[in-house]
Amino acid sequence: MDTPAALRHPLIHQQRFLATEMIFQLGEISTPIRIRCYREAGSERVTCEQSHYLQTPLQAEPSFEHSDDHVGIDEALAAITDEMVAQYQQAVQAGHRPGDGWLLPSRDFD
Repeated sequence: MDTPAALRHPLIHQQRFLATEMIFQLGEISTPIRIRCYREAGSERVTCEQSHYLQTPLQAEPSFEHSDDHVGIDEALAAITDEMVAQYQQAVQAGHRPGDGWLLPSRDFD
């Protein structure tokens, strides 16, 4: 997507366009999780932000997507959801009961 002329000022940085937004629930957790993916202006680079991060009883800290630079939307979504599913399944297999307390809201998601 071309950058509109109004956003081409040298003081305006990191122009992104919303490419997709999805909402889903993970297993038995009732809180919806939202993921927004953006395409950087003038690039194919995809970055995402999410409403919640998963932190099961087995995790010392929540799962964060380590890369913020993906070649496409499918790859970006897979990187986020594959990690969530793996951590969720490990905790359930260890005998923990899923709940909304496993989700940590993102302070940067509005």
